[in-house]
Amino acid sequence: MALEQDIANLVESTNQLTSVIDNKAKTIDAKMAQLDNRVAAKEAQVDQFIQDATPETRYEQTITIGGSKDYLYPVWWRFPGNEEGVSKLTVSRHYSWNNNTKPLNPASGHQAGLLLQLEGNAYAWNGDSNFMNIKRFYERYNNTVSHVDFRLNCKAEKIDSSKDFYGGGEDGTLGPWHCTYSGLYLRGGGLTYRITKNWKGDVAFHDGSDMDRRNTYESSQANWTVRWFVEPIPFTERKAPIANTIPYVNHPYTPPTPTAAQ
Repeated sequence: MALEQDIANLVESTNQLTSVIDNKAKTIDAKMAQLDNRVAAKEAQVDQFIQDATPETRYEQTITIGGSKDYLYPVWWRFPGNEEGVSKLTVSRHYSWNNNTKPLNPASGHQAGLLLQLEGNAYAWNGDSNFMNIKRFYERYNNTVSHVDFRLNCKAEKIDSSKDFYGGGEDGTLGPWHCTYSGLYLRGGGLTYRITKNWKGDVAFHDGSDMDRRNTYESSQANWTVRWFVEPIPFTERKAPIANTIPYVNHPYTPPTPTAAQ
């Protein structure tokens, strides 16, 4: 009988110990779950911090404008539309770039500093927001940029003389006639510039290898016709940018609405 009682006591003790262990295990599981939740929350905070701290992707294009320092050469591009939000483009150069050839200041390494920061969206014939703001503009030692406009300053001509002329500039004058590109003009003479954007794709530019025109767009519709082209212009015709965050402040011209798809 004593042996049976001892066995019964041992079983009871074992059951009690098992219950204690089960309770401890449940407590540990609950603590681990709390810890997992806290770790997950911290990981989410870290991920958000990294996302917020990561700078916007930048696409750089370095260009050299040859030709003559006494001429300005066209540069043109098309901002993405609303699907990309506000697009950014900066044209810059360090003041000492090209100090080996010294095209502007023969006696100094200080050639020309430039920082031109633009924001924009789409182009004149697009159905999206369609604007360009000059956010910042800074030049030092020598002037290098001109004719900054949401509508690329260009010249125009008819393709078909029997049709009406579209837009302005039929007299051959330089003006903001272009409805598919934005643009500006940069000083030549072998100067180096850096284009920094937040969207993919290079800007187009006249490299100054000749003085020939570059045809940029042409169309001949049922009732109208036009060809837009750009070419170097004398530096004496320079028009300095006006930094202003008001849309269209530097481009008041509004073209008529096309009567057919471009």
